[in-house]
Amino acid sequence: MFNPRTIFASLSLVLVLGLIYEWNSGSKSTKLERSVLVQNSAGASGYEKISNGSLDIYIDIVDGSIKEAYLYEKERGDGLVKTRLMSDDSLLKFYFKTSISGFRNDGSFKIKDKTSDSLVLVGSDLNNNTLEKVFYFEGPNVVRVDDSLDLVSSSFGNISAFKTFYRNKNKSIDYGVSFSRDHLAYSTSDDVFNDEQITSIRNREDYTGNWIGYSQKHFVVAVFDKNSQQKISLYPQDENGVYRFGFSEEAVPTSGGYVSTTSLFLGPKQKTVLESVAPHFKYNLDLGFVYGIGEFLIVVLNFFHSLVGDWGFAIVLLTLSFKLLLSPLQIMQINSMVKMRKLQPKIQEIQDMHKNDQQKIGMEMMQLYKKEKFNPLAGCFPMIPQIPIFLAMFWVTREAFEFRGESFLWIPDLAESDPYMIAPVLMGLMMYLSQMMMPKPPQTQGMQAQISRQMMIVFPPMLTLIFLFMPAGVVIYSVINMALSIVPQALILRSVDPDGR
Repeated sequence: MFNPRTIFASLSLVLVLGLIYEWNSGSKSTKLERSVLVQNSAGASGYEKISNGSLDIYIDIVDGSIKEAYLYEKERGDGLVKTRLMSDDSLLKFYFKTSISGFRNDGSFKIKDKTSDSLVLVGSDLNNNTLEKVFYFEGPNVVRVDDSLDLVSSSFGNISAFKTFYRNKNKSIDYGVSFSRDHLAYSTSDDVFNDEQITSIRNREDYTGNWIGYSQKHFVVAVFDKNSQQKISLYPQDENGVYRFGFSEEAVPTSGGYVSTTSLFLGPKQKTVLESVAPHFKYNLDLGFVYGIGEFLIVVLNFFHSLVGDWGFAIVLLTLSFKLLLSPLQIMQINSMVKMRKLQPKIQEIQDMHKNDQQKIGMEMMQLYKKEKFNPLAGCFPMIPQIPIFLAMFWVTREAFEFRGESFLWIPDLAESDPYMIAPVLMGLMMYLSQMMMPKPPQTQGMQAQISRQMMIVFPPMLTLIFLFMPAGVVIYSVINMALSIVPQALILRSVDPDGR
C-alpha cells in the first residue's frame, strides 16, 4: 500500500527539518543574547560619549579615535533597541581615526569643550604645534570631525590628512543570520560600486572615489565626500590582524596652519536615506543584478505600508497587485497545458509511427502545432516575468532595513528565516497540490513517465529545504502567490475539462 522509498524519504525529510530547526533556533538565540549583552555594555570602556538620539558615539581621548558607535533601532520585542556598528574589543575591532601627517600628539588629548552632542579635543606635540579635533553631528546618521592644526612655524612641510578605518576580519555584531554577508564597499571613478571580502586584500590598492566603508546586513559605515573625489587606499593585514582602508587628501592651508573636515556615515540601508549621502552610495542597498526592479518594489512596498501600517500586509498587497497584473499570463499558461494534453494522443501516434526517425518526428510535430495553432513555448513565457520579481523580492527582504525585526502573523522577523518552518512547508505542500492539479497526459510507460513521477515527489521537498534558509518575507510572497495561482488554476481546468482527465 505504501511505497517503502516514499516512507524512507518522508522520514529523512522530517529528520532534516528537525536538525535545521535545532541549528537555526540555537544560532539565532545565541546571536541575540550576544547582541543584547553588547548593547547593555555600552560605555563600559570609559570613552567620552556624544549622542543625537539616533547615534551614540564613543571617543577615545588617548588618540582621538571613534572606538564605538551604536545606532538606535525601531522599537522591538526582543530586548534589542540599538546595534553596535563599531567597536574595539576581542570580538570585533572596527574603529575610525583622523590624523594629520607630521603631527604626533605628546600624550593624550585634553577635553576643551563638551556638550551632549559635541566634543572638542586639543593636543600638542613636542614643538608646541596644536591640533584641535571637533566631533559633532550633521543629521541623524552623519558624524563630522573637524581637524585644525595650528603651527608655531611655517616649516612643517606638506600636510596630508588621513581618514582611516581599522578593522579585523571578524563578523559585525548583528544578530541577523539569514544570508548575512559582511564586505568592504567603495565607489571609484572606474566603477560606481565595488564590494569584496576584506581578506582578499593582499597588497596595497589605490583608487579615486567619493566614499569607502564597510557593509553588513541592514547597515553600512563609510567615510564620504559628497562633492569631491578623494584618494582611496586599502592596506593588507598587519601583524596584529588589522586591515586599514580610507581616504587621504591634502589638508587645506590657513593663515596659521591647516584644516581638514571629515564626514562619517553610520546608518541603515534605507533607499531614501542612502540616496542623499554621496554619488552612487545608494548601491550599498545590495539588490543584485535586478537592482532596478528591487528599487521599484521598495517604492511600492513603502506606499502599501503607508496605507496599512504593516510590512507583512504590504507584501500581501504587493503580491495581490502583481497577481492581478499577471493573471492573463497564467490563464494563457494553463490553457496551453490543457491543449497540450488534448494533443498528446496525436503526438503519441506520430512518435509510434516514426519511432526510428527523430527528424521525421520533429517535422510532423511542427506541422501538427501549426495546424492546431499551438505554440509549445506558450506555457513557459508566463513564468519569465515572475523570475526577476522573485529574485528582487529576495534581495529586498534580505537587505532593506524596513523589514528588520518586523513581525507578521507567527513570524517574528520578516528579514530572517521562518523559525517555525511553517511558511516553507506550506510552500512545498502547495507546490505538490499544484502539480497534482495540472492536466495529465495519457498514461505512458518507460523512462519519461518515471522521471515525471519522481519530479513530482522530489521537487516540493527540495523547494521546502531551499525556502527554509530564505528571508521569511520572500517566502510569504511565494506562498501567497502560489495560493492565488491554485484557485484560478482549479477553476480554469474544471471549465475546459469538466471530467478532470
